[in-house]
Amino acid sequence: MERIQTDVLVIGGGSGGLSVAAGAVQMGARVVLLEGHKMGGDCLNYGCVPSKALLAAAAVAHGQGGNAAMGVAPGKNTVSYGKAKDFVASVIGQIAPHDSVERFEGLGVTVIEDYGHFISPTEVQAGERVITARRIVIATGSSPFVPPIPGLSDVPYYTNETIFDLRARPDHLLIIGGGPIGMEMAQAHRRLGSKVTVIEGQQVFAKDDPELAAILVQKLRDEGIEIVEGALAQSVSGTGGDVTVSTSGGEFHGTHLLMAVGRKVNIERLHLEAAGIAFDRSGIK
Repeated sequence: MERIQTDVLVIGGGSGGLSVAAGAVQMGARVVLLEGHKMGGDCLNYGCVPSKALLAAAAVAHGQGGNAAMGVAPGKNTVSYGKAKDFVASVIGQIAPHDSVERFEGLGVTVIEDYGHFISPTEVQAGERVITARRIVIATGSSPFVPPIPGLSDVPYYTNETIFDLRARPDHLLIIGGGPIGMEMAQAHRRLGSKVTVIEGQQVFAKDDPELAAILVQKLRDEGIEIVEGALAQSVSGTGGDVTVSTSGGEFHGTHLLMAVGRKVNIERLHLEAAGIAFDRSGIK
């Protein structure tokens, strides 16, 4: 078992962890960074960067629609969903070197590409290594929460971690969840030519300013997005290309399903109890 001593151990190579690691090492600290999945985390690979890139492509397509009231005739608008996804991948590729293992090793950070878990308040094990640190920063982020809706496990569905791998445009995208992620994907896909239905058990943008939310919801409806509120998903059935979501407000049929009901904290691998760290379902206390 290899043993490493350091000043700062950062668990998680997403935007938070990378910021801490870069800042600490440039101020002279010895820094070890653990990342068992993709450098750049959710923001680079599944969140901020790809979603905004897809929205940018969708905005260009939407701008070709014309506006008769302004005297602007619609132009010829041929949208390639696959090429829009190529654009998303290219944007990720442009930013990825800034978040790469090579860049951070160049800064002087010891990067270990593995998951870690606590074995004491000051020690974390990652594979065959035990890292002892004066300070440990937990920056493991979050991942999509997928609720146990009856039938869902038997039906193909997407989350924000898989939707960007889809290459063929959905004819009719059903989205369960009316928060920021669901509504971003709703607008992007509608502007790229898909029919879109958003199914929300309570109220769309429920955590945001209600007056601003109402303006935005009306704007999205004007673009042709079907938004159904107060319709709690009760079951899901069907196969790829033919999905049915049964809710308290009726049944909805589509070709593809995106789950966007919220996030869960990534703490299950950490063995926080070994370090005496208090936590609950919402995260570290």
